[in-house]
Amino acid sequence: MEKAAEVTGYSQWYLQRLFKSKTGYSLGNYIRERRLTMAAFALRFTNMSILDISLYYTYDSQQTFTRSFKNKFRSSPGAYRKEITWTMKYITAPLTMCDFPPPVFDIVELPELVLRGNSKIYFYPVNDIFGGRNHVHRDSVTRNLALLKSLSTPVWGISDYRSYSSVSAANTMELEYTIGYEVPKSVKHTLRIPACRYLKVTYTHDILRLNDFILYLHLVLLPSLNYPRLMQPDMEKYSYESASGDIICEYFIPLAC
Repeated sequence: MEKAAEVTGYSQWYLQRLFKSKTGYSLGNYIRERRLTMAAFALRFTNMSILDISLYYTYDSQQTFTRSFKNKFRSSPGAYRKEITWTMKYITAPLTMCDFPPPVFDIVELPELVLRGNSKIYFYPVNDIFGGRNHVHRDSVTRNLALLKSLSTPVWGISDYRSYSSVSAANTMELEYTIGYEVPKSVKHTLRIPACRYLKVTYTHDILRLNDFILYLHLVLLPSLNYPRLMQPDMEKYSYESASGDIICEYFIPLAC
């Protein structure tokens, strides 16, 4: 709070009153909630030890961090990291994530998907997951969307997040992003996505805001629905609608329910 007051030029007392009146949160509570949310992402997407996560997010000890984390997420950090599914009920979204209208969604069953395409590995510090800088892989999407007018089949984007194994970059997550198109199951050297149940949302906003919308789905919509997600790749399906000349994006999040 001292740093926030220094940056804004307000006194701590006035800043806290102003923040509460505009957001409904007390400033101190919001900072704590967001810090624990970032710690939850670090547990799921990095190889950082619990002690290192405690210190990274400025807790004075692992015991203090564990107690605060358990109070918020109803689970110890160790158990939270090992869960096969991820229930995001207690995630606290950044305040800027709430400016999308509630989307229309469906729960759909998709059969096994077999793709042929190109994959590339990207590495991101976990703190950058909430910023635009961590989405450099979107450049490949933009390039491939230009092909849609000449393709008779949709283009798929597959996002597979996982922890980065390098000890020297412990706070880093790894993303394998694949751009491809569907092919028959008999084709070799393909990427196979198992049959699964998905939360499906059609994206109808500016394509340049897709990154923000994906974060909105995970940080606002999923916690509000309390749907546990599977730790499998998310999928984007891009189709070209010749009648309107628009590109349609459908986003799929794998569910455990």
